[in-house]
Amino acid sequence: MVFISCSSNEDDMSIKVQSITAANFQSITSSSDNGYSNIQIGESMNNNFKPIIKVENYNTAYNYTIVLKGDYLDNEYSAALTFDETNDEGEAILKFDMTEFDAVPDTYQAYILEEDSNTEIKIENLFSEGEKVYYVYDTDHSEYLYDLFFKVSDSDYSIPSSISKSAKIAIGYPFSPNYSSGLKLEMVVRDTDFNELGRVDIHTTGGSGYTNIFYGSDLSFITERGDYIFQVEGIPKTAESTKTLRKSTYKTMTVTVSGIVLN
Repeated sequence: MVFISCSSNEDDMSIKVQSITAANFQSITSSSDNGYSNIQIGESMNNNFKPIIKVENYNTAYNYTIVLKGDYLDNEYSAALTFDETNDEGEAILKFDMTEFDAVPDTYQAYILEEDSNTEIKIENLFSEGEKVYYVYDTDHSEYLYDLFFKVSDSDYSIPSSISKSAKIAIGYPFSPNYSSGLKLEMVVRDTDFNELGRVDIHTTGGSGYTNIFYGSDLSFITERGDYIFQVEGIPKTAESTKTLRKSTYKTMTVTVSGIVLN
């Protein structure tokens, strides 16, 4: 995506010719069984992600910034990119400081801004991940709980294309001992205009797949088939608790009146 400022003739004259043509992450945190790449911006978890980006047609005279844009919220966060090294193929590697971000719980897409040419392009996934979608999230934010995703069962990580009001619904990972002990977990449900419709209790399971469940029958406030936005909130169990409110990332899911359907 390229955009050019139109504020004044003087500003237009200061915009230089675009140099950058592409950018790719050079690592990820993990590759999920359910079809997307995880990129954690933060040091609070076991994290293999390295904050470096390969840039095609890097201009040493230009300034660069990485910009994170929320998938659900209209928040943007940025940090300076600086030169790291030239790789064996002669391509420039830029780096950034992950601690510069303090991004509220959401999934994000990443862009690189070439400031001098006012050019912004999407940063693509690690090349070996192919066409997989990636999600960036800030695991160091004080409210971060975990990345939320739906799964078919405790042992089946396939993402259902819909969930049913008549079914037991499995969700992955929000019950993290690192974050959610001492918290009462609730699933918050919103419509696509982001209005909160209601919330239901989340229940732990005895399985080994880092799975919790909630019951479709508890979604009494949903009266018709459609897409809804889900987020887990962890609320301190007692007023005297040293724990604080935590929130998962958001996920959109279709709610139906009968069983789970696989893609």
